[in-house]
Amino acid sequence: MSAGIVGYDNAGDNDQPSPIVWQDCKNTLLPDLGLGYYKHVEFLAPLADTIASGEQRPVLDGALAIDCDDDTVFAAKAAEVGGYQDVETDGTDNDAFALFSEPLGRIQKGSGQKIWAEARIELGAIADQGLFFGLVEEAGASRDVVADDAGALIGESLVGFQILTDDQDGVDAVYRKDAGTVVEAASVVNNSTAIAVADRADLVADTEFKLGVRYDGRNTIYWYFNGVQVASQEVDSTVDQAKNYCAILSLKTGAAAAVSIATDWVRYAAQKRT
Repeated sequence: MSAGIVGYDNAGDNDQPSPIVWQDCKNTLLPDLGLGYYKHVEFLAPLADTIASGEQRPVLDGALAIDCDDDTVFAAKAAEVGGYQDVETDGTDNDAFALFSEPLGRIQKGSGQKIWAEARIELGAIADQGLFFGLVEEAGASRDVVADDAGALIGESLVGFQILTDDQDGVDAVYRKDAGTVVEAASVVNNSTAIAVADRADLVADTEFKLGVRYDGRNTIYWYFNGVQVASQEVDSTVDQAKNYCAILSLKTGAAAAVSIATDWVRYAAQKRT
């Protein structure tokens, strides 16, 4: 009888968290043993409500908080199995929303403190809008992590993915220290050469994709698109090592038209102690 082999260094199924992102995460043992944080939000009971500006609420046992502009509509996405949270902004210019976590910790070289975040999402349309998913310093954890007109990101420290109005069907892996220049660790990662040719594509409406980011606790940040590593960056002086980061997913209108996003799940974790 041949021995079974479990492989974690792979993309995994499209609708599930990526093994390559989570291979070194202790998952539920982190909170169970007092080692850190771990939350997996499946949206099996999606929020159904219209929320006013500045009204922040917990979602699913406090795993994620909401920050949004007036008349943001939260609903279950129709005809989806397993729970999808659909969110649509109002049609006012620069309306936005964000789902964000508690502060998870620092990205500090050699600290041994790891951070993970991944989400499976789909855009309602390829439109005049801006999206950010990843990690942002606590002071920037709000609906305005994408700046007005959706052509840039807020002037705060962050690590993650952007979709901006200058390339609405492309995803960039980015990071920023304070209000310095946004660094593209890799551009248009959905067409990265790291991805099999048959799997490269421009973003299209109502089609899911996964975005993941991981800090290994030693010296490297990794970015993943659909469970494939598409970029990495050594933690050096260009990375803010002093701030506490939150996981965040945010969408902003770039023009006076409603935009929407549907989220299948969001997972994030941080290991503070060994």
